[in-house]
Amino acid sequence: MSTDMKEYKVQMEEREIREEKFIPCTKTNLALMVCTLLLLGCAATVLLMKPGNQSQQQQDGHFEELRHSLRQTDVRAAIHLDGKYQETSKTVQWQLDTDQSYAAGGLTLVKNEIVVPHSGPYFVYSQASYRVNCNSDPEEQQEYSLVHLSHVVERWTDSMSSGEEQETEYRPILHAVRTACERHPQRGHWFSGVYVGAMFNLKTGDRLRTSLTKDPQLLSQLEDGHGETFFGVFAL
Repeated sequence: MSTDMKEYKVQMEEREIREEKFIPCTKTNLALMVCTLLLLGCAATVLLMKPGNQSQQQQDGHFEELRHSLRQTDVRAAIHLDGKYQETSKTVQWQLDTDQSYAAGGLTLVKNEIVVPHSGPYFVYSQASYRVNCNSDPEEQQEYSLVHLSHVVERWTDSMSSGEEQETEYRPILHAVRTACERHPQRGHWFSGVYVGAMFNLKTGDRLRTSLTKDPQLLSQLEDGHGETFFGVFAL
């Protein structure tokens, strides 16, 4: 065999050896890559299912429930009362058990007075409606006299106390007077309403009450239907 033939044979054998080594090596690498990917996927699944992550999800859920509860409890303080004339006591009783009445945020009705729960700016309002009999009675010498209706909202507060002295008087904060009619033999009934309302900086524990027309005869003509006589406060 010539020298060239020997060299060619040697090169072919070396080539076959390299190919045999290369093919198994390539298959092995592919198998390793597949196994590695599977292991990474399993590891990710295990991490997602760890108790620590579940606890974090539960904690996030608790925080969301807490935020929702806080939003639900963030209610603006307000109260709206309907008035009804009490013939036995000759006064107007404010009621919290009617269809139009409402109370929230700590404002309460105690002994016919509104009690303020927290210091801050509030809007105070009230209205008294009347169906006034303006017919005059000659025997009582009331002919051509004017009929006046008054409406007052008073406030009691201990913030006005100085030293050991305690504030015991109610002070007017809203006051309105309206002339309803002039008495006349043929005047008949007149309808009139007196409304008062304004903003005040109230203090914790302040009490608000109303003082309506002092004349029992006029007070008995108070209209106490829905939306006619009311008393309320709401926080600003």
